[in-house]
Amino acid sequence: MSTFPSPWPNLRFTPFGDIFFGITSDSKEEIWFMRIGIPKALMYYKLFPLWRTFLQELGTEVVTSNEEVHHILRKGVPYYEDSCLPLKLLIPHAQSLVGKVDAIFLPRLVSLDGHYILCPKFRGAPDVLRLALKGKLEVWDGVIDLRQGRKGLHDFFLNMAKRTGTEPKKVRRAYQRGEEHYRAFNKELTDRINTMGTEEIFDPASPVPSAGKKDYQFKVAFIGRPYNLFDPFINQDLLTMVKGWGTKIVISDIIPFEERERRVSSLSKEIYWETAREIVGSILYFAEHREVDGIVLVTSFKCGIDALLQEFIKRMVGINRRGNIPFMHLTFDEHTTLEGVRTRMEAFLDVISQRKGNEG
Repeated sequence: MSTFPSPWPNLRFTPFGDIFFGITSDSKEEIWFMRIGIPKALMYYKLFPLWRTFLQELGTEVVTSNEEVHHILRKGVPYYEDSCLPLKLLIPHAQSLVGKVDAIFLPRLVSLDGHYILCPKFRGAPDVLRLALKGKLEVWDGVIDLRQGRKGLHDFFLNMAKRTGTEPKKVRRAYQRGEEHYRAFNKELTDRINTMGTEEIFDPASPVPSAGKKDYQFKVAFIGRPYNLFDPFINQDLLTMVKGWGTKIVISDIIPFEERERRVSSLSKEIYWETAREIVGSILYFAEHREVDGIVLVTSFKCGIDALLQEFIKRMVGINRRGNIPFMHLTFDEHTTLEGVRTRMEAFLDVISQRKGNEG
């Protein structure tokens, strides 16, 4: 269990049943103190910096599941028919928080870019979680749908105000503080990826090491949904592996939103899912600009959206198409082995090395 610093550093906390009380050193005043759990699954790997600040500004302590869950999972991943591995992992991560927190924070994410929608299973994830938890924990699941602009957050703010006993205006201010922290975090995300262990990237208690000037043998774009890229259980800790071979990692976040959208908008078919648009636009951008030595698309087995996209992307990008750049597609599920991933990545980097040698 990972516990992050309280917004009240001058308080000491003592358990009283499932509730925690804080006693100030000055007034001896008792304050009800909630512990809110966030499973390290799904959009934790994108939005945790925002969520953590938001919840702390509302006066709660934020607790996450930790790597111990991975040791449990290696004995067997829970079976949920027609679910991708990332959605399956939500359940054991949440279950590991039972008895440690007062509620689970898992908003119903519909749209984050204000135009297109996320995978429909994000909407149903809180319901799946409630069934799995069997009433052992409350699930906070307000709807976030930014297609309606700021109004798309109104019901979410009201929901959080009711659950925390806070005025809606204060909830809105807390969310704005979360957005500020999120933007600052994203500015250093590339440095965090290339200088920190995978488990530390989204841990705000871990400062970014001084990178200094480093010569990389390769520069490769890893493109995919954030949980496929950053969850070391899903991808066999792919990022740590390739960094050990002198590879600098870049992701889609370094590309301006307008540049990605321009490439997707020119396609003959509309793409309705926002993360899918980011994936396609990013791959087309890197293929055309040749800012990287190669591109790796990372997906999960049973992802219906990515299953539709991957063949299209293979036809559009590769050694015989746009940019003439090495391209590889890696699909992960609970049966993927470390040896298999290592073999494919070594072969891919060999292709890049040979090509750079020929160009030199």
